[in-house]
Amino acid sequence: MSCDLRAPGWLARHPMVGVFMVIIGGLLFGAMAYQLKTNGPLIRADIPLASRLHAIAVESPPNVDETMTFGFFLGKEIVEIIGAMLVLYFLHKRYWPELAMVIVGLSGAAGVWFLLTRYFGRVRPEAQMGIVVHEPSFPSGHAAHAVLCFGLLAYLLLPKMPSLFWKWLLVVAAVLTILFIGFSRVFQGGHYLTDVLAGYGVGIAWAGLVYTVLETFVNKRKA
Repeated sequence: MSCDLRAPGWLARHPMVGVFMVIIGGLLFGAMAYQLKTNGPLIRADIPLASRLHAIAVESPPNVDETMTFGFFLGKEIVEIIGAMLVLYFLHKRYWPELAMVIVGLSGAAGVWFLLTRYFGRVRPEAQMGIVVHEPSFPSGHAAHAVLCFGLLAYLLLPKMPSLFWKWLLVVAAVLTILFIGFSRVFQGGHYLTDVLAGYGVGIAWAGLVYTVLETFVNKRKA
């Protein structure tokens, strides 16, 4: 088996998985957006939840705060570093489909995030700990990019795993990383819970759309 990092083409062979991701992600984001626009029960629960987590965060030892701050960097700077490394690798190898998946996936999501945050214009929680951000809060860019980056990384690495155990370990590690990034942003007051859920929805839908379309297009070109 080649050790090259290539897209396995699984989404191209099973495009309904991508369609399912778009539907599920779109429904999740749409539900959170509807809650925000109508001040639904989930939105009303955001503030007391944020207050409870802030009280816990204030009483937590310094190493907990440092761990949660690492979640901020993991969802932003580390994602950017991984994206840049993948871009350089695919440029060097001239793997154009994979290069497009990284660029369109991450950069496109940044554009979608920018438009959505400006449209909804939700103010972040008042009590932010760690790194303070003043950008609009809904949806969470950290959550969306975590799904796109670590989801793609797991997708690329999965065929290289030597056994079913390691495949499952990779998937669980990717999911836990994505969840940790989202939780860290809520715990430190950088986002409300509904911001993170909406960000996951955007990430899932965008990943399903972009990665499936690009792989399907490439497979048709090869046929």
